[in-house]
Amino acid sequence: MDCEAAKRFFSEQNIDFEDKNVEDYWNREELVQKYGQLLTPTIIIDNEKILGFGINREKIVKLLKRRSK
Repeated sequence: MDCEAAKRFFSEQNIDFEDKNVEDYWNREELVQKYGQLLTPTIIIDNEKILGFGINREKIVKLLKRRSK
């Protein structure tokens, strides 16, 4: 599952992240209200919204590298 892969990636890279379970109504509502849709995982790096992990892994790595400079 993409969510599990994302959590594993961030953990392996020692990157802190906030995990919000969208099965919880309020977490789901927050995603929809903030970002206009519900797609998991929704990853936010420096206010940039990334929908999905596997297909966006390269973009995520680039954003994280840019962030650490």
